[in-house]
Amino acid sequence: MEYIKQRLKLIDSWTLIGLLATLLVAIIFFSTQSEYFFTTRNFLNISRAISIRGILAVSVTMLLISGSLDLSLAAVAAAAAMATASLMNSGYSDVQSFAGGIATGAILGKFRIPPIIATLGTLLTFRGLGYVFSGGDSIVIGAQTWAYLGRGSGIFNLPVSFIVFSLILVFFWAVLNYSVVGNYIYSIGSDPDPCRYVGINVDTIRFALFVFSATVAAFGGLILLSQGGTAQPRALQGAELDIIAAVLLGGVNLRGGKGSLVGTFLGMCIIGVINNGTILLNVPAYWQMVFRGTILIIAVTLDSFRKGGGYR
Repeated sequence: MEYIKQRLKLIDSWTLIGLLATLLVAIIFFSTQSEYFFTTRNFLNISRAISIRGILAVSVTMLLISGSLDLSLAAVAAAAAMATASLMNSGYSDVQSFAGGIATGAILGKFRIPPIIATLGTLLTFRGLGYVFSGGDSIVIGAQTWAYLGRGSGIFNLPVSFIVFSLILVFFWAVLNYSVVGNYIYSIGSDPDPCRYVGINVDTIRFALFVFSATVAAFGGLILLSQGGTAQPRALQGAELDIIAAVLLGGVNLRGGKGSLVGTFLGMCIIGVINNGTILLNVPAYWQMVFRGTILIIAVTLDSFRKGGGYR
């Protein structure tokens, strides 16, 4: 166990340098192609755009490091938003509706089954629940007390949603790096059997992570609801690809035990810059799909060839 902990504390500087270099190249490229890219307003737009996916990416990172994966988090976020909007339109207060949306995520998290194939089933189920809540239609809500989460601006005019994403990221980065729970998560992902031998309840920790991930996803869904004022059953459909690509680009190992929230953040920034840049350049939607698929293939390939002890 001590050997595993020491290995996990190594920093893969080359991975971080590669991510920073890739991000810089992407920024330079799009800056030369569009006069609207390298502006304060556009970077604020990018930060707002990556916030919700970034919150979901935090959950995916934690799960992958522990040796698990959940493909249904975006569907959970959409279902939580639909449940919240339904409660609001049924006469419940903003606070009660907000709490109901978070509770919806936590409840859905209890139905998680670790194998990847099983999460495909929960993805379809939870996505379907979004249609059940709404009858297949979007739900429009009025002004809510927590609208600032999605629409407000804070320090340095940064979107509140991005500030919330940053706070969540920093908090769980500290958990992973400076807590016993963080050591357990990395150790379980690296090799669960020795963990069981020393008395760590592997199944309980993984179950708790599934509930946590769904709860955080629900919070992301409520921010999305706050941004647009409308809950849509198709919300965040396809976002799973961007999230997985960002997490793998950031150095998280599909086999578990290795990864960093710092890397996830940089990976999400790269995805955000590319998505924003292709839109500004009026790249056709089908080519954007090709680019996203290519990025995902590159991310999986990097994961296959990545060697060494990983980083935190």
